[in-house]
Amino acid sequence: MGIALEMIPDRPGREVVFEPFLDDLLELFSPSWVLQERLVDEHLHHRCEVKRWEIGRAAEEDPGLTRQHADLLINAVSHDQCRSGINQLIRPLVKVLGHRWTQEQIIHFVRAGSNAQKVGATTAWYWSRPGLRYASRDDLRNGVPTPESKAALDALSDLRADYRNAVLAAFLACEDPETRQDLSLWISLESSAYPDALQDDHQRAKGLIIADPEHYRLMLQRSGRS
Repeated sequence: MGIALEMIPDRPGREVVFEPFLDDLLELFSPSWVLQERLVDEHLHHRCEVKRWEIGRAAEEDPGLTRQHADLLINAVSHDQCRSGINQLIRPLVKVLGHRWTQEQIIHFVRAGSNAQKVGATTAWYWSRPGLRYASRDDLRNGVPTPESKAALDALSDLRADYRNAVLAAFLACEDPETRQDLSLWISLESSAYPDALQDDHQRAKGLIIADPEHYRLMLQRSGRS
């Protein structure tokens, strides 16, 4: 399931909770790094962008340190809700520990995290997936990926199912409207996407979404139901 990042707004106010995680990671990955004086009083969002970029750069350059502090990195990821910038923290984790480890951690936060962590985890999921590659423009136009890239994606099919099921459960258990809206973006309206044991849950979720088309407008636009 693909989602256009430009259609999903970042949640305001996330930086207040997120910045302390970045400061802790900076002490580990770039202890000599100092925020430029002109940025000290900069908007919190911009400060987080600059700090995240530095941590991502350092983490990519030091695989050993990334492996050592992977749990701290993925915990910071779960609090980051920037749809594009989050990739700066995901990329080194995937590079060092692989797609499977990274996706397993994301699913854990969807299942057991706070509302903010659930949203951060679903934001990270987009970047945790291996991309399909194409040997030529003709192959791209015809939708024929390289066998190697398709095999890498197929190898994670079990986790895609786990993620989809975890999001469904989180959506139904959540009472916060904004969190539900974010989670809904990863719910399919097609019942065939879910196992028999979750059909009743899927129908409940589908009913909630269709009954409130304005609140779930982005999800319905994506599914062609608006």
